Order: sequence, then C-alpha cells, then structure tokens
Amino acid sequence: MKKSLILIAILIFSLELTGCARYNVNKNDLVNRDQNVTRNNIDNVRDNNDSRMRVADDAAKKVTDLKEVDTANVIVTENNAYVAVKLSPTSQNEDTNSIEHKISQRVKSTDRDIDNVYVSENPDFYDRMNKYASDIRNGRPISGFFNEFTETIRRVFPKAK
Repeated sequence: MKKSLILIAILIFSLELTGCARYNVNKNDLVNRDQNVTRNNIDNVRDNNDSRMRVADDAAKKVTDLKEVDTANVIVTENNAYVAVKLSPTSQNEDTNSIEHKISQRVKSTDRDIDNVYVSENPDFYDRMNKYASDIRNGRPISGFFNEFTETIRRVFPKAK
C-alpha cells in the first residue's frame, strides 16, 4: 500500500512538473526571434537594407581599357555592378548595345560573383557615382548615403532587380 501511495505521489508530481514546463519560456528570447520579416537582399537593390557596397577599381580599369570608354566608375553591391561611363568621342557612331555588352563582359571578368551589370552614360549618374566612389574610398560610412544610392539606382535603372 505504501509503495502504491509513493508511486502515485511521484506520478502526480511528475505530471505537474511536465505540465508547467510549457510555460517556462524565456521572454527575452522573443526579442531575438524573426517576427515574420521577409527580406530579399541576395541580388536585389530595391529591397536591400544590407548596405554592403564597394568600389571596383579593377573593373573600372578594365572598362577604361576599351577604346570606346574615356572614364568609368564601378560600384558593386552583392552580385550587382553599376557602371557609370563617359564614352570617348570616337564611339559616337557605334552601337550602344554592343558597347554595353563589352563593358558587361569586362566587369564580370573581374568578379565571378557579379551576375548583373547595369551601365549608364548619363552625365548626372556619372557625377553621382563619382561622388559615391569618392565617399567610399575616403571611409565615409555607407549607411549615410546608401538610401540615396538606392534611390538613384531605382531612377536610372527602373527595371533593375
């Protein structure tokens, strides 16, 4: 009889412990959990809030080695490269698509991770890219101008992914 009573008491105590365990949640962990946030930053500047940018001087050098290009600035975010060029006067009669293709091939040859190359010869875009490249080289925090950069990209390349 005593053994049965002890066994019943142990069972009741065990059930109470396991029954209350589901409420033993560390409330501080809720802050660290994802709150159903969907981010698509892998190859996307539009929704990118991960501000990793770099100046690709080696790609710019390869682009300026083309006879059609006088100067170039290349900024890379994730797997996208944005190229601002000033074309040489001798390239005025050449096919723009052909020049863009050559530029794209040169940029991709410098970094295998680059999937998309966006090229513009817009003078305003060239000036802005020159400013962004200068800011990055001089150590200015990217977070200070990343939103402006993203907005510029949206305006100049509306179909960019």
